[in-house]
Amino acid sequence: MTEGSTKRSLPALSGLVAGGLVILGVALFMFVHKGLLVVAGLGTFGPGILRELGWLNDQDEFQREAAHRAGYHAYLVGGFVALLVYAALEVWEAQLQASSEWVLLVLVALWLAWLFSSLMKFWGARRTASTVLLVFGSFWAVFAIATIITEAGSVDAGDAILGVLASLGIVGPFFLLAWTAHRMPRVTGILLLVVSVVFVMAFKPGAGTQRWSTTLLTDALLIVPLAASGIALLREGAVGGQDM
Repeated sequence: MTEGSTKRSLPALSGLVAGGLVILGVALFMFVHKGLLVVAGLGTFGPGILRELGWLNDQDEFQREAAHRAGYHAYLVGGFVALLVYAALEVWEAQLQASSEWVLLVLVALWLAWLFSSLMKFWGARRTASTVLLVFGSFWAVFAIATIITEAGSVDAGDAILGVLASLGIVGPFFLLAWTAHRMPRVTGILLLVVSVVFVMAFKPGAGTQRWSTTLLTDALLIVPLAASGIALLREGAVGGQDM
């Protein structure tokens, strides 16, 4: 790896601030008030708006080209999803409940398309997939720890131990796959697609009492990153030859 590519792999201060705002906004959205998702919007769209206005100059030519390319991909994916949502609401108006989650679904599709296009351009398939899996594993770990702490006073020691073991059974594979993504991209890609299919079956649209918008939003957040990483790893493995 060259010095230039190494520098490009390190986030700038503006990127760290933007990422912090996204994390804070999502946390506020989940635990305080949904309207505070606007904080995450500042982190997601704010830097790009400032750059286009000429008030923020933190990117070189390569980074600007990658950002514009990712923006076009986000336009294509977000626009297509918005069209599908509009058509579905018009055709199945009686069956599909109106909800702000439909708007959020479009925003998630747009943001994921931009994010993956950017990461693939900067890091390539292996590091992108590894980072996604580390984020997933960390998320599940934090969720499991919070659940165990919350229920600590209401369950006995045996149930607490079983809860920890169950959590490790969920979290462990994500960290293991994050390690194998660098060394066995094709095998890891296949496993990620298998996990994606399992999630599709577990969160099937229209199943149970959940609204379609809620289920599709869950699918987008859980399945799309894993499936996209799996496909990218399979493509890289096919181009790069045998897994190492």
